[in-house]
Amino acid sequence: MKLYNALIKKNKEGKIEDVILLKEGFSWLAFFFSIFWFLYHKMWKESFALLVVNVVFAALDTNAILSGFNKILVELLFTFVIALNANYWLVENLKTRGYEFVGLTFGDGCANAKMRFVKNLVLDCKADSLEFDNSIINPKLHRKLTKLKKQEQYFVA
Repeated sequence: MKLYNALIKKNKEGKIEDVILLKEGFSWLAFFFSIFWFLYHKMWKESFALLVVNVVFAALDTNAILSGFNKILVELLFTFVIALNANYWLVENLKTRGYEFVGLTFGDGCANAKMRFVKNLVLDCKADSLEFDNSIINPKLHRKLTKLKKQEQYFVA
């Protein structure tokens, strides 16, 4: 069983429009594709900071301050630290984008954990205080309504 961070995003009416579960701990994708992982998740500040650190590593290599095995070891340790903290930084970034950290949940996989989380969320909350947006309940209807809203004219003569 894996441990996941559970985050929800509510719309203007207070209805839950999105539920995200992020695995706790080491991120292999961030380890192998570090700067691209941050760019994919729209973490611009972190991507820029990682780019600056890579430029510093390159400058240390050209000045022969850090080269050979030492350079490889330092870069590998740095990448390991990045991958160890990447999911935590993603949670913090999602909080700034309007998501709210609700808690932790367990599951065999992400889908299993998400079903378990939503079930526990419904059981823990009163039926009156918990409402889901159409984007979760009926995604096809949500897309159809969104298209209709986009086609509405702003000015009618």
